Amino acid sequence: MTKRGTKPPGDIERPIGFVNFDGMSGDNTEIEIRVPYADIPRAQRGQYVLVGMNTSQEAYLGRVIKGPFYTPDAVGKDSAFARTSILHANEVPFLPDYHGICSVEILGRISLDNFSLSGFFSRPQPKTQVYPLAPDRIERLLNLNGNMYVGRLTGYDEVKVFFDAHDKRVLPRNVGIFGTVGSGKTNTAQVLIEEGIAAGYSVIVLDVEGEYVSMDRQNEEAKKNRRLQEIMRSFGVAPAGLDTVKVFRCPGTQSKRKDAREFCLRFGNLSPYALSEIMELNEAQELRFLELYDDCVKDLELRRTQKPRVKAQSKWDRLKAEPIVGLDPIPALSLEFLQRKVREKLDSATGPGDRASWNKVRQLLAKLERYGIFRTEGYFLNIKDLLRVGQVSVFDLSDSTNIRINNIVIAEILRIIFNEKVNNPDSPPTMIVIEEAHAFVSRENAGRMESTLDMLREITRRGRKRWLSLCFISQQPAHLPNEIYELCNTKIVHQTTGKRNLDALRASAGSVNEAVWGEVPVLGQGRSVIISPQYLHPVMCDVRPCRTNREYTD
Repeated sequence: MTKRGTKPPGDIERPIGFVNFDGMSGDNTEIEIRVPYADIPRAQRGQYVLVGMNTSQEAYLGRVIKGPFYTPDAVGKDSAFARTSILHANEVPFLPDYHGICSVEILGRISLDNFSLSGFFSRPQPKTQVYPLAPDRIERLLNLNGNMYVGRLTGYDEVKVFFDAHDKRVLPRNVGIFGTVGSGKTNTAQVLIEEGIAAGYSVIVLDVEGEYVSMDRQNEEAKKNRRLQEIMRSFGVAPAGLDTVKVFRCPGTQSKRKDAREFCLRFGNLSPYALSEIMELNEAQELRFLELYDDCVKDLELRRTQKPRVKAQSKWDRLKAEPIVGLDPIPALSLEFLQRKVREKLDSATGPGDRASWNKVRQLLAKLERYGIFRTEGYFLNIKDLLRVGQVSVFDLSDSTNIRINNIVIAEILRIIFNEKVNNPDSPPTMIVIEEAHAFVSRENAGRMESTLDMLREITRRGRKRWLSLCFISQQPAHLPNEIYELCNTKIVHQTTGKRNLDALRASAGSVNEAVWGEVPVLGQGRSVIISPQYLHPVMCDVRPCRTNREYTD
């Protein structure tokens, strides 16, 4: 018999448990270990263990994924003695002797020569000793080293988790950050931005909530929150702002940053297919619009070849042919020119159906003009102003209530940056952060955004070797199309609830143990599961607090 409250302290020099006999069912990568009563305090869920110790045994790396559960030694848990000791705990001063049971996921076989990890085709035998793994060996086996400090391994305050900014398997293969509201997504994004800037990246943030506009100031919450100050000290970080943050805003909108620069886009630079998708044209309207676009291009090319007149007859004759960056050298179009042409088409249309299609195109072009994003004068986005080492360029879209404007801006920024990376291989490594990605391209409208998805696929296919990274952030992963998950080789999953959201992440994450997914709905704020090609297995990480300020939008 063992009296309650008399557990002796554990001794790290001895094993915490032993491999139990197997059954014929269950996961081939899982084993059950029995933990003696005295060592139960040393066994915790999430703990990394070494299964097997000497050269006469095969050694394995494992992680405790379930337990410890408790079971009596000599009697059944449903025996009268066991039930009495629980039901009448106030009168019965003792318990039956008991021990712990844990499930351990085998992560790989350890080479005892160089302590590296490899695949395995067998299982530990019964009674194999199980030892807690030293922190320095965990770092080495899981490949947690790098130059971008993300946080620390859950349950191991001394083990820091890094990304390698120079590893093309990580940032250039794109990142997805997923989680519910308040789970820590924005903090994680700011940490990646801070570390990317320190590693020599240029960062562009497409900010639909206006949260990133003051990252040149230090974390102001830390000034008044003593608990946060203690947490930051425990992670070894201190509040600090970034050196260079530039903020841009759409025409007619406001920003919390008084120095935010208003910008506009050149209409002729946008793909007609992207415009068609953004305007949500049906098949008949799209045919009319593409016909209109082609006619305007031909008209302007003809004007370009003609001799200039002595005196311009109208503003249309004064249109100058301007090359489109990254595309074939055709004259730039203006929204006003298309509107003039569509009125001509409408006047010459025959039949009510024909007129209705042209009239709808005219209405949608008029709506585009009212957005104000395609002004003919003002500051036009200059790619050279964005791609600068150590600079964060924030596009504050928080005051733009029209999702079409946001989508136009996002699509054009992606296009001009990709073209610059293709044409200028010496441009700095670049990361583009897309907040609320499900609002930009969703599963529901994926069929109507083929041009946009094709562009994202092209950026992914050709952007890796050019050090161009996309970072998608979403609280609604179930609404993202499957293509987005395929683009994100590295996924940072915060607390996520709802079967649809969990199923979407689970289906895209590969072979992750179900016990890990069982923890995702109850992850605390700032805690995450990181699935990355850099790490040999999914890593539970407590993400460090960001150094920079965040504008709260609650």
